Amino acid sequence: MGVAMADYDLDGRPDLFVTNDASYNSLFHNLGNKFEEVALEAGVALPEDGSFISGMGTDFRDFNNDGYPDIVFAALVSQTFPLFQNSGKGSFREITTESGMHEASLPMSGYGVGLYDLDNDGWKDLFVSGGHVQSVALPGQPIDQYNAVFRNPGREGKWTAIIEKAGFTASPAARHRGCAFGDLDGDGRVDVVVSAIGRESEIWMNRSPSSGHWLDVALHGTKSNRDGIGARIKVVTKSGVQYNHMTTSVGYASSSDGPVHFGLGADSHAEEIAIRWPSGVVQTLRRVDADRVIQVTEPKSNAKPESPFHH
Repeated sequence: MGVAMADYDLDGRPDLFVTNDASYNSLFHNLGNKFEEVALEAGVALPEDGSFISGMGTDFRDFNNDGYPDIVFAALVSQTFPLFQNSGKGSFREITTESGMHEASLPMSGYGVGLYDLDNDGWKDLFVSGGHVQSVALPGQPIDQYNAVFRNPGREGKWTAIIEKAGFTASPAARHRGCAFGDLDGDGRVDVVVSAIGRESEIWMNRSPSSGHWLDVALHGTKSNRDGIGARIKVVTKSGVQYNHMTTSVGYASSSDGPVHFGLGADSHAEEIAIRWPSGVVQTLRRVDADRVIQVTEPKSNAKPESPFHH
């Protein structure tokens, strides 16, 4: 139902996570010349209660700013939206309950998901397009649902669902499905487009008040692929370090192109931006002013300076 790509073990080869409907999830570890399926060993085949759930859309992105891509996916009512945190040792630990996501998502059904910093505070939030799979309502399971944002609390606190306050109740509930992300009006806040069954598509413009500074990195590959897909980006500010990577594999029945978005909070510039291109070339930019899109072309040099991605 969903496929997402990220280099979860930082070996320079992109891996694939696949959600399956009422079956085991799959994690395909890229060995270079072939893939091996390692979901059970890595701890992402099943949610914490060990049951099969209806995995839908997924995103495979670092939500705790430790440099290792994490996993989140949507499912149906009473199944929660599982969060798997990367251990940095080739495996994952589910934190759905302890993070507050279990309680927050239990009454919801979702399809499309995306981990994006929606308020530009430096932490990626979770957007989920709401809607049940059924076409006929079941007791306690409304088929038309609102979209939701789950705010990332950072290092402390729990993820919380924001629906009415986010403005989603201003539009009728629906059986939402796909969603795509991008800054449609160039104001530095990520907007969302959502599809729905039997309804017009919805465009949700991000109007988050007191939004922080931001920086978008648009990649142009030369040795690597043209769009820089698979490139990992590290951004260092006075407030800390965060990571993202260039991918279009986001959500459900959808894709979202770059540039790669970073919220910088109160910081008006990045001390350093380090890009590890798929070719292995590492490119470093220093003291980059915020609140703009920067165009970065991969250098043609074969030089590989000491990687700034070591932990």
